[in-house]
Amino acid sequence: MTKTWQILVAILWLQLSWVNGKNGVEQSPQHLSAQEGEVITINCSYSIGMTSLHWMRQNPGGGIVSLFTLSLEMKKKGRISATINTKESRSALHISAAQPRDSAVYLCA
Repeated sequence: MTKTWQILVAILWLQLSWVNGKNGVEQSPQHLSAQEGEVITINCSYSIGMTSLHWMRQNPGGGIVSLFTLSLEMKKKGRISATINTKESRSALHISAAQPRDSAVYLCA
């Protein structure tokens, strides 16, 4: 019998601003919890004119690690993938078959 683990994925809303304060990046949802095996999607909207977007992960008590740098294409590492839609200025990070080890803070910048 498989024990169901509660997976808590904390999403940090990261706002970057330039001199005029109108440019930036916004994530949603800000907080997310999922059951083991579920698909997790984190969305990121960004300002028009940005040439690339970065997805990062910070494990509890650890440093920030780069997952992907996107400009035009989808990228994938194991169960984690990221897509980008430059026409709509948005990106999404997808985690398939969520596991307890996926609990972390995910950031887009």
